[in-house]
Amino acid sequence: MMFSTTLFLTLVGVISTLSLATPFRRTVSNGPVINQDFADPGILRNSDGTWYAYSTSSSSGLVPMSRSSDFVSWSTPTNVLSSVGPWADGAVWAPDVREITTGHYVMYYTAHRSGGPTNDHCIGVATATSPAGPFTPNSSPLICDLANGGVIDASGFEAPGGGLYILWKVDGNSIGASTPIKIQHVGANGYDLLGSPVTLITNDPVDGGLVEAPSLVYWDGWYYLFFSSNSYNTLAYDISYAVSQSVTGPFTKVQAPNAPFLTSGTDGTAGPGGATAINVLDQYVNIAFHSDINGKDASGGRAMWTVTNVQLSNGVAKF
Repeated sequence: MMFSTTLFLTLVGVISTLSLATPFRRTVSNGPVINQDFADPGILRNSDGTWYAYSTSSSSGLVPMSRSSDFVSWSTPTNVLSSVGPWADGAVWAPDVREITTGHYVMYYTAHRSGGPTNDHCIGVATATSPAGPFTPNSSPLICDLANGGVIDASGFEAPGGGLYILWKVDGNSIGASTPIKIQHVGANGYDLLGSPVTLITNDPVDGGLVEAPSLVYWDGWYYLFFSSNSYNTLAYDISYAVSQSVTGPFTKVQAPNAPFLTSGTDGTAGPGGATAINVLDQYVNIAFHSDINGKDASGGRAMWTVTNVQLSNGVAKF
């Protein structure tokens, strides 16, 4: 069969465009991509195309950071947070870094407020001129809510049109209460709080006592709120999601057979959770999450795994 020159050139152009946008393969990484303790990974794709991942405190530092040029091979983690901040003590949990403008990076993180009870966790902010740090913490916390159990698991989100938001979990399970996930608009610097917080979802009986680790991503008219449920230290820990067509909801939790998104046993994972989803230039969505290293609980550490090219369509997420 003979092809016309015009048809041939058209096919070449289509294939070239697709190959530049994203690879076709959609998969959970075949094992951990950072094979050491790297829990609650927050990921950032910098404007120069380099990927950065940040984790909860470990032997690698207060906030360990790893980088990758291809989302496959990752560097040895090194510390990027100079200190936990004058308002806090101890370790840092679940950092999330956002490139707000060129040369202005904001890290949201959780830490324990000095002098408070054990559940007095607040969300702090640190800034840097490079995604590789060093990040310098602000002198006071951004959000605290001890009366309702403390706050943890902050993440940033940029909505279509450029509006900036911060999400977090109210840690109500620390006092036997509910665990709403909230969102609030922030200013152009990435951390000045504007307006009032809005509750997106809260835990239901099916969630095993809590919802946490929110990560919001927009795709083709839908907002996908990824979150974890059940205890982080069990194989019941998972990644699920809720959807809305408005950034402030109402959000509806997606049910079986389309959820949970990821559970223990999928491609060898164990207690998968703490996910962060990133929309890359409206071309594809990648996710990083952690999985128990020992295959049974968090005591042996949690390594970073990834999902590439998540399929999002009409309020359903698949891989």
